[in-house]
Amino acid sequence: MSLYNEIPYPTHVYPETHPDSLARTAVLFGMEPPPVQQCRVLEIACGDGGNLIPMGFELPNSEFLGIDIASTPIQIGQRVMERSGVKNVTLRALDLMEVAHDFGTFDYIIAHGIYSWAPDAVREKLLRICRDHLSPRGVAFISFNTGPAGRIRQLTRDMIMFHLRAAGIEADQVAEGRKFLQMLVDLADDSSIWKAVLGKEAVRLSKRPDSVTFHDELGAAYSPVYFADFAAAAEQNGLQFLSDSDLKDIIDPIKPEAAKALERLANGDVVRYQQYLDFLVFRGFRRSLLCHRDIPLERGQYLQRVQTLLVASPLSKSSVEPAGGEVFTNRRGSGRITTNNPVVIRALARLEMVWPRAKHFSELVREIVTEVPPELRAEAPAALAQSLLNLAANKLVDLRTYQASLAESIPARPLTTGLARLQAEEGVYVTTLLHTQVEIPDTQTRRLLQLLDGTRDLEALVSAMMPHGEKSQGATETKVTAALEGFRTRALLVSESSVF
Repeated sequence: MSLYNEIPYPTHVYPETHPDSLARTAVLFGMEPPPVQQCRVLEIACGDGGNLIPMGFELPNSEFLGIDIASTPIQIGQRVMERSGVKNVTLRALDLMEVAHDFGTFDYIIAHGIYSWAPDAVREKLLRICRDHLSPRGVAFISFNTGPAGRIRQLTRDMIMFHLRAAGIEADQVAEGRKFLQMLVDLADDSSIWKAVLGKEAVRLSKRPDSVTFHDELGAAYSPVYFADFAAAAEQNGLQFLSDSDLKDIIDPIKPEAAKALERLANGDVVRYQQYLDFLVFRGFRRSLLCHRDIPLERGQYLQRVQTLLVASPLSKSSVEPAGGEVFTNRRGSGRITTNNPVVIRALARLEMVWPRAKHFSELVREIVTEVPPELRAEAPAALAQSLLNLAANKLVDLRTYQASLAESIPARPLTTGLARLQAEEGVYVTTLLHTQVEIPDTQTRRLLQLLDGTRDLEALVSAMMPHGEKSQGATETKVTAALEGFRTRALLVSESSVF
């Protein structure tokens, strides 16, 4: 029986695995990936469906299949699906080694957190599944620990495993392993580099949930994979490296002079360049995308391709600098920019008006081009594409391939997903329609969210939320309206035209 039945591995949404994220990157490299609004998605090692089930609500006309060797998490996920009402997701307890040729074809395949923790035969089977069951223009996502930094993590594991075996420790292995590692830190020479390395590893493990450390560090199999070896294995299975999922890694991971030096070493070889890059940045984890080997890719044509996408931004104008620059802050997290570029300022202002929805790049250009100085108009599309690409690399702009089912304004009868209502009932973290999680610590705000099943108008919501004994509805209506607008801007309200 799988240990994942006894000690569940926590699952949640991973935005980088969403079909739209995979499709966006494919578009940037010249592919024409399957439309995410009507696609088939397979997630291998899906756990309880914490990543896959939200996709079912986000893409109601697509189909999703999750498989996992552990039956207990699958049963948990099936209960969540039943309670939340999702209809287009299937979870199956299945060993990936049992996947046969008649398994079907999928436009997007996700394998997050399995490759480095599986025996060689399982890794090979995983790549064969991608080869045999990925649609012709599909994209596969495989994450794995890699060298050189992953080797440090492997050293930590080796030392802890040696100690547990030598001391005959079978109970509380995670706690005992952490205690042993901290002892090494305390005993090591203060002037040694090794002490600093051990200290960082001890801090890393201290911040992780016990269940994650148990499976990741103390599992039966663990082996980081150098990128070049991963790419070679993919090549042997008729697949090619498309890109890593993080736009920062695509656009400007290192300084230009460093990039030129690596390009000279790689001599035009993409895989060799990526391996040199890992050595330079001391990479320990990759989220790599693969596609079929016969697909021609256009590397480096990002400015042209970004102009074919939709754009959204959580940036909101907050102030104006004395020197004239305008300040925009990130309403969904940290980060801000200051700019006096009239093209960027007008574009961000337009995007702020429609957030969390998106605008097509061409529509955005049409709206702002007459508002910028005449001498900037001819170059506005290219300049805006470059600016938006840089902002996207820093997660201050979203590049999308489709318009999500998000409310433009507060609907007459507000609706959120069945999953969001269930999550608001059970805890403080709720999944948005943009495949992210938001925290709603206030009990009353979560209670309001649970009422948003599309049957109540504002008057009914105010009535339901009125404090006992309160006679005037004014204060409650103000609070409810503000909360609804907060739900809308946090991508929790469904468009009235959507069918869920």
